[in-house]
Amino acid sequence: MGTAEDVADHHGRGSQRRNLLGSSLCALFALSVIYIIFYPPQSSFISYTDMFAQFQTRGRTKNDPSRPPPQADWLRCDYGDGRWVWDGNVTGPRYDSEHCDMKSTEKCEINGKPDNGYLHWRWQPSAGGVCNLPPLDPASFLRLARGKRLAFIGDSTARNQAESLVCHLSTASARPETAHRYEERLGRKFWRWAFPSPHGVTVSTYWSPFLVRAEGSAEDYAMRDNAVVLDALTEPWAAEVAAADVVVVSAGHWFRKPAMYYEDGVVVGVNDRPDIVGGGGNVTDIGYLGVYRKVMRRTLEFISSAKSSTGDKVVVVATIAPSHFDPKVGWNHRDACSRSKPFEEGEEAEVAAADAEMRKAVVEEVAAAAAKAKRGVRFEVLDVTKMATMRPDGHPGPYLFAYSYYNRPVPETVSNDCLHWCAPGVVDTFNDILAQMIAAGG
Repeated sequence: MGTAEDVADHHGRGSQRRNLLGSSLCALFALSVIYIIFYPPQSSFISYTDMFAQFQTRGRTKNDPSRPPPQADWLRCDYGDGRWVWDGNVTGPRYDSEHCDMKSTEKCEINGKPDNGYLHWRWQPSAGGVCNLPPLDPASFLRLARGKRLAFIGDSTARNQAESLVCHLSTASARPETAHRYEERLGRKFWRWAFPSPHGVTVSTYWSPFLVRAEGSAEDYAMRDNAVVLDALTEPWAAEVAAADVVVVSAGHWFRKPAMYYEDGVVVGVNDRPDIVGGGGNVTDIGYLGVYRKVMRRTLEFISSAKSSTGDKVVVVATIAPSHFDPKVGWNHRDACSRSKPFEEGEEAEVAAADAEMRKAVVEEVAAAAAKAKRGVRFEVLDVTKMATMRPDGHPGPYLFAYSYYNRPVPETVSNDCLHWCAPGVVDTFNDILAQMIAAGG
């Protein structure tokens, strides 16, 4: 089929003779363009400009080694770099969290968080005008994802994002059924929501903070340390990932915790275990960054090699979203994360070195996985590190329960959550980007 330039050339030189086949192809192309403009597919979030850009790129083989990884198709829409701008058109929360199936500590509006300004900030990518980020439309998303299975794998940040998505989609007159729940000690270890016909969409969460097998505080908060088996992809997600159409991996915070690492049945190192390193044994503190890279690499290789039962698969890996516990006060001080607006550029908004290294690890490992991916598997980076770093105002803080401090002041010493995100809130922007990534694959 000819390009748009070929069509223009055909009309500009209409006096020249063309064979019947060439004319037919040009006519078919013109009719196709008219049809796309007047009868756009219901399952698209993308502007007409984006549609034509995708039309030009989809003719190439997804994992052709002669071209960059698939992410390069939309690097002009680098959503990871930008700024938060006040949106005066926002009239309230995107959805009602009160009746949603999500962890109650994230329902900031219901819990009495006094300043709802955190709802009014919109992420503007740096390439504004060329690459805007439209808000997720629940009805369109359900059409786009019809018949698909979405899996969120990792720590509580993965669950936070999944619950936000399910709650948002529920506003499209499509209440999901809780198909399965397994809570045990930590709560919400595995949940699955099913949006019934005509949608046929399922969203599942898999608690796996190290992505590989781990025992210790990952299973029991009363314990301080973890034993992490680096070569054991025996987690429940590994048994079901082949059936998923969209896989979102979000893990990182737990890797910084004290741990002992095992591989091939022997101890290969520890992280933050001075009690062992200084005890005279032959054990080395290898830190967590190399371990994080190794586990991420093995996870992505496993997902890519898992025999798919669904056809094409998109694998989205989120970079770390930092917490905002103010180091000037204790974690249990009422002002641990009491700021009411985002950081501005240059105002404590720089990404911390440790967060930057973890982000770099994800970006590089995803690029390596994309370069080797088999046909039908697409890898993307959900780069949220900078946008999250700038939002200390988006956490629940001390407002963890319904009407926590109604008509009374917050005590000076109080439990805080300065890691997870209010929903609705910042986490919805992560899903706005996820929607664009899914739509980019058609």
